[in-house]
Amino acid sequence: MRRAMRQIGLAAAAGLLLSSASFGYYHFVHYLNRTGPFVPSYEKFDLNALPNRTVQFNVSDQAPAQFAPSDSFQAVVSQIRAAAKVWNGVESSDLRIAFGGLGNTSTPQATPGIDVVFDEVPPGLVAMGGPTLRADAVPGPAGAFVPIARSLLVVRRDLSTQPSYSETFFLTLVHEFGHTLGLQHTLTSSVMSTQPTRAASKSKPLAADDVAALSLLYPTPGFAASTGVITGRVTMGGEAVTLASVVAISPNGLAVSALTNPDGSYRIEGLPAGIQYWVYVHPLPPALSGEVSPANIVLPLDATGRAIQPGPAYFDTIFFPGTKNPAQAFVFSVAAGQTLDNVNLSVQRRTSLPLYAVQTYSFPGQVAVRPATLNRNSTRSFLVAAGAGLSVNNAPAPGLSVSVLGGAAGVQPGRPYAPAPAYVQFDVSLTPFSSEGYYHMVFSLGGDIYVLPSAFQVASRPAPVLATLAAVTDATGARVVAVTGTNLTAETRFLFDGQPAVRVVEDAGHFLLTPPSAAAGYRAALVAVNPDGQNSLQIQTGPAMYQYESGDSPLAALSPAALPAGSEGLVEINAPGANFADGQVQIGFGSTDVVVRRLWVVSPTRILANVYVSPQALALPGTVTVTSGLQMVAQPFAFQVQPANPRQLTLSSQVMNAATGQAGVQSGQIALVAAPSLTQAQIAAGLTLTFNGAPVQIVNAAPGQVAFVVPAGASSGPVVLRLQAGAEASLPIAITVDPPSPVVVSALTSGLAVDATRPVRPAELVTLVVGNLGDSPSAARMRLMVAGIDHQIALVVPASGQPGMYQVAFFLNPAVPAGAQPVLVSLDGRISTPFPLLVRGQ
Repeated sequence: MRRAMRQIGLAAAAGLLLSSASFGYYHFVHYLNRTGPFVPSYEKFDLNALPNRTVQFNVSDQAPAQFAPSDSFQAVVSQIRAAAKVWNGVESSDLRIAFGGLGNTSTPQATPGIDVVFDEVPPGLVAMGGPTLRADAVPGPAGAFVPIARSLLVVRRDLSTQPSYSETFFLTLVHEFGHTLGLQHTLTSSVMSTQPTRAASKSKPLAADDVAALSLLYPTPGFAASTGVITGRVTMGGEAVTLASVVAISPNGLAVSALTNPDGSYRIEGLPAGIQYWVYVHPLPPALSGEVSPANIVLPLDATGRAIQPGPAYFDTIFFPGTKNPAQAFVFSVAAGQTLDNVNLSVQRRTSLPLYAVQTYSFPGQVAVRPATLNRNSTRSFLVAAGAGLSVNNAPAPGLSVSVLGGAAGVQPGRPYAPAPAYVQFDVSLTPFSSEGYYHMVFSLGGDIYVLPSAFQVASRPAPVLATLAAVTDATGARVVAVTGTNLTAETRFLFDGQPAVRVVEDAGHFLLTPPSAAAGYRAALVAVNPDGQNSLQIQTGPAMYQYESGDSPLAALSPAALPAGSEGLVEINAPGANFADGQVQIGFGSTDVVVRRLWVVSPTRILANVYVSPQALALPGTVTVTSGLQMVAQPFAFQVQPANPRQLTLSSQVMNAATGQAGVQSGQIALVAAPSLTQAQIAAGLTLTFNGAPVQIVNAAPGQVAFVVPAGASSGPVVLRLQAGAEASLPIAITVDPPSPVVVSALTSGLAVDATRPVRPAELVTLVVGNLGDSPSAARMRLMVAGIDHQIALVVPASGQPGMYQVAFFLNPAVPAGAQPVLVSLDGRISTPFPLLVRGQ
């Protein structure tokens, strides 16, 4: 496959970040045809080229030259990892993102990936990023696309004025990772908006527009069926308008949008279902100083590689069906899987835009908070705004009027903000009954309107404040951090640099935090984050600092310390003095060609990992990086990729259940393990498969695959497999034997068994009695489906008088049809056999 380099990488990334205005969710777009109908082809990673559908990001081992006071390289890396984790957590995206460790990012790598480096960036920028190497267009399930071979995220080398704990630094990293995955800017105030109009926060970094944009590139099988679509065309005098931004916006803070194609058509996908939307269209704002195009986007390319320009450039912003008054706009409701077509808009030309790039601020303390956050229980309910055209000669622009979309709050006429008259102050009328969340504003000026999604948010309490913290010992003798403060609740998250507290216990007015593991003597910035989007940095000028106890720094030893290209094997990592914690550990080899398939934390100092080496990997030494919480152990030249060995017998750790065709096997079941290099001659000579050193029954063998029986009574957890074929022995791999699947024993309503005489009514509370859930199941680890419809689990508690059983409660979705409907309960991916639940018709 021929790879082609196009100059929209670093140069364009710099332009992307210089913008102070942006547009509806958009991607890096190519049109493979010269005439309509125009179907966009997006730049994105090819999931089939990524091990486990996971793109790795490697961080340069050349650290920044300068740090902010009390900051460190480990702290910066922790924020980079946390930013990537945000995108990794998008459930409707099939793409996963993983830390690949520290290394030399200039080393050639065959597997697509992302490099994070520290280098010079244009003045005023913190970071910049985007695809830098692409392959030719290839066909895909949803049409042709342009595979991203490599993306680059550049963070400035001088971070002396950019503390890593700051919200700005974190959100910039989230934003730039979005670019590396194939996303451009938005004008919906989401994280992919540029910094001035961004309404994201540490606690709520992604908005609906961000989720839709990523999920459109990498959709899960159920994405389209669970969301809605609005399509239409934008014209001016019957002619198409290219790159107009069309926005579907709801009263409850959601906004999702798209840009029009060269024929004026648009398609807004990924709309959360069951919500009412207005639809409006607006032009891209003009390029500001230093920008290279309107809204500073990378323009789409036609079949010849030429950029397609937006146009006509300016026109009136209108709501469907053609009004500037939102009260007269049509309201749409989109159901899951539904497409609303022909939502067409006809616009009128303008010579210029009277207003754009508006941003809002509030001042709960000595720190300016953007966007404005207003406390509905406070008398200090005003915001301050700035924007191109908003103010003239230190006064609001003549004729300016403002309202809240949907009339959910009142706004008084603007006046100069006394401390800085170039800004405009707007008093907002709230009541104790005003709902929490984001509110949109509509500005009217010069015969046009400007809509600012998520212009401000309403909260019910002030931002959290950390008053004291101290290292103490809890009742079990464990070292914890005792924290006191104000506006701290059971829902408050406590972040140590980029990692959350492992455990939080509220005790007599203070909180006991189990901090993430870190190196001896490490200093971490502690920030409290509330679910309403506020955090302790909005009141306090700096974070609280916690210093870990002193001690020796661990060193890691690998066995084996080398694997050949094109193989997979089990690697054991021992690091005396480390404090590895289950669920916190990540391992990277500094190359996207070397991937950890799965790992197990056996003890605080010992890890087992299945490591896969690409056949195209270069025979070079690499850095091994092991992170656990904030602890980072990096050892250069600790692992060697050896030349490929065509005689090497290899097993794949991606073991399948023969009965289900899915991953996950239990004792007594038949499992399928791939052995890519296994030949018929080796099979004829005789095979031996060992399970923790003991031979197991092979029920079938064919070139490339072996079927075997997992021994009855095998304990759950990791076991080591090795295949012997004559004189050839495979590299060992580890697989997990799963505990038994959950079993639904019975169903109850109001304490009585569900049967033919007492079927479940729609919306009724149902309690299932379930076994095989282990010792401490939680709703977060479980999934419950009735007739294929997901249900939220309301409660999981031990069943009284039934040892080993649990009660799992949920409210039956009215969409479940009448009759005997199958109930499936899963825990950590292990699915129960169907249990028939009798449902009464409505």
